[in-house]
Amino acid sequence: MSHLPQSASMLPMAAELAAHPLTRDCLLGCASVFLAAAVLDGVATKGAAGKFQSAGLWLLRGGWVMLTTMLAYLGLNAHAHFTLNGATVLLSIAWGLSGLSLFLDVTFNHRLPTWAIAGTTALCLVAAGLLGVGEHPSDGPLKQTIAMQMHIGAAILAYCVLGAQALNSAAYLLQDRALARHQFGGIYALLPALVPLDRIGAQLMGAAVWLLGLSLVIGATDWAQSERALVSAPKLIAALITWHTCGWIVVQRRRQRLSGAAFARASLLAAIPAVVALYLSLHASR
Repeated sequence: MSHLPQSASMLPMAAELAAHPLTRDCLLGCASVFLAAAVLDGVATKGAAGKFQSAGLWLLRGGWVMLTTMLAYLGLNAHAHFTLNGATVLLSIAWGLSGLSLFLDVTFNHRLPTWAIAGTTALCLVAAGLLGVGEHPSDGPLKQTIAMQMHIGAAILAYCVLGAQALNSAAYLLQDRALARHQFGGIYALLPALVPLDRIGAQLMGAAVWLLGLSLVIGATDWAQSERALVSAPKLIAALITWHTCGWIVVQRRRQRLSGAAFARASLLAAIPAVVALYLSLHASR
């Protein structure tokens, strides 16, 4: 049977999708779901904490499914030519951060604070909506090799892991402070225990080193061959600083020179050059 009829039938579908791009209202609507999850988890009262936290968690899961569907629609809408810009990068970060938190919950039974994950994801979605996705297409298709797609994917995933580790470290420091002052109510009751926070933090930092290292190897190769090397140099330097900082933290951790609160503070320090590198990536992709 010939494949021509099937290929021809895909053309009207692609045209119809192109006529209805992902709008700002869709992103803001998805952001409202994550915001509702953050509010439910953040305002949970002591007597009904279980109910509110459970509702917030299920809203987070439902929001992630919605965001996954929207990204799939965006890919179909773009067809063979996917436009890389600041909005799509923010969408990928939002999807990766929320998905990573759900992965940790299911695989390691380690639950990051829902209010922190959902709030950060909602912020990324609002920013992506303000920037616009699919409403201002580029002049031509963005030509990317498979290697460059791997570079972008590894970098985005690495920054998602570092973002999760930053939230994990902040939760550790808050919980450590609460235990030192014998404070167990309020926001401290919503935080996980110190031991799983410390264990998962070490695993997240190790994963970030490998992912960012892979992205840097591919990106450095492209940088050396690109005619726009000077434009990409600041982003590459910021990513290198982030990778070296994370690598140093992992080495010191394995030598048992960093543990507990010191490791958490060092992880937050590593987030500073990561934010700079991410900002430069968003600026370069406009």
